[in-house]
Amino acid sequence: MLMKTFAVLAFVGLMPFAAAAQQNVEVKFWFKENPNSITGCVQLDSSFTREHTFKIVNGQAELKSAGGIDVKLKPVRANVYQGTFNLGRMNVIYTADLGATPPTLVAQSQDGGCKWNAVKA
Repeated sequence: MLMKTFAVLAFVGLMPFAAAAQQNVEVKFWFKENPNSITGCVQLDSSFTREHTFKIVNGQAELKSAGGIDVKLKPVRANVYQGTFNLGRMNVIYTADLGATPPTLVAQSQDGGCKWNAVKA
């Protein structure tokens, strides 16, 4: 009886994630400078301080900008997606959290020295 109850609860608990994965989503973000970034990151601000569009279409998440950034993102937990963009010698990790209020998007270098935070447009 306990196993049946657990199985039903597990199935019901996973239903919202399955439904969310099938929905198409589009969220527009604008990055802004982060005062905690190292000085050299300011050179890259023009690439980031523009509109970025996060989309989920048929379960596939991606992030695009007019500046040529095109990143495929993978789910890392419920409503959180992450992907990496190679920017010369620096890999930039993008993390979109659609479960946050308001939704957030963060771009940061692998070492964490460069970081930009986006606000929902």
